[in-house]
Amino acid sequence: MGLPLILITLMVSINRDAPGAPPVEEAALFIGLIYILMFQGFGAAYTFEGLEHDFFKPFKDRLLMSPVSPYRFVLANLIFSTLISYVQSILLLMYVMLVFDAAVTNFISVLLILLLGVIFAQLFAAVLVLVLKKAAKAQAAITLYIIAAMILAGFFFPLPSSNITAWLGEYSSPMAWTHRALYGVMETNYEVLLSSLGLLSLATLLMAGFVVLLSKRVLL
Repeated sequence: MGLPLILITLMVSINRDAPGAPPVEEAALFIGLIYILMFQGFGAAYTFEGLEHDFFKPFKDRLLMSPVSPYRFVLANLIFSTLISYVQSILLLMYVMLVFDAAVTNFISVLLILLLGVIFAQLFAAVLVLVLKKAAKAQAAITLYIIAAMILAGFFFPLPSSNITAWLGEYSSPMAWTHRALYGVMETNYEVLLSSLGLLSLATLLMAGFVVLLSKRVLL
C-alpha cells in the first residue's frame, strides 16, 4: 500500500503546480485510477508465487498425492490473490476520494469494474506463470506488459495527437479498456462503457479458458 500511496500523492502534487492543470479533484481521480490499474498488475505476484510453489517446486508431488483436487489449489491461489488485490484497489480509491475530495459517481459500478480488472490481471498472471514456469520470468513479463500498456494508452506522457494515438489510448490493452470503462460509467456514456466492458469481459473469459487448459497440461 505504501508505494502506490506515495506515487499518487507525489504525482498529484506535481500536477497541481503545472500550468493549465485541471482541478486537483479531477487530476487526483485520473492519476489515482491509473495507479490502481498499474498495481492490480503488480498485485499478480501473489498468483505467481503461489502457483510456482504448488506446481513447479517439489511440493507438486505431495500435492498430487493428496485427496484434494489440484484444481482447488489453482482456484484457492486465484481467489486469495484477487481478494488481496481488490482490497488494495478499494483502499486506494477511498484514499483519493477522502484526501483529494475526488468525486466518484456510480460508485458501486466503479467497484464492479475494478473487480473485473483485478480478475483479468490475476488470470493473466496465472497464464504467464503456467507458461513460463517461473515466477521471476512471469513478473518480468507482466512488468513489460504494464509499461507498454501505459505508454500506448498515454498514461505516462501524452502521445502526439493523431487518430492512431487516440485509438491506442482507448483500445490498445485490457488496462486501457478498464480505464475507459471506468470513465464511461462515471460519465454515464453507455456506448463507451459497453464497448470497453465487452472487450474486457471477453479477454477475462479467454484467460479463464487458458488457465483451465494450461492447468491440465501442467498436471499431466
